[in-house]
Amino acid sequence: GCSALPHRPLIPVPPASFERWDRAGLETPPEDQAPEAIRALKPAQWVRTSYKQKDSGGSVLVEAFGMPTDASAFEAQQKWRNEPGAVSFRKGNVFAVCSSPTETTQSLIAFSKKLETAWLPSKR
Repeated sequence: GCSALPHRPLIPVPPASFERWDRAGLETPPEDQAPEAIRALKPAQWVRTSYKQKDSGGSVLVEAFGMPTDASAFEAQQKWRNEPGAVSFRKGNVFAVCSSPTETTQSLIAFSKKLETAWLPSKR
């Protein structure tokens, strides 16, 4: 039989913890409330979570968007305006933005690389 489920690129659940970071909260806001630049590319899913650093108390907000295709995720990354205190990455059809009022740009870049490896490992 045919499945009644629509084809949706589902974002894997972000890791509960990695290195010195613990996930705090997890929500899936409606896609139609995503930032305008992303909404124009028709994301299929939006996941928002934050991570707290175990030793320093720092925190990072992570917003990930499941895009219809790898190409639309690439386009989202190209159109995203990197703002102070935010970095982005793309893996397959997932586009993610990490932002923090407490972390430096360098530590956000390091955080995002570690998160990407723990969350969206390369397929072999």
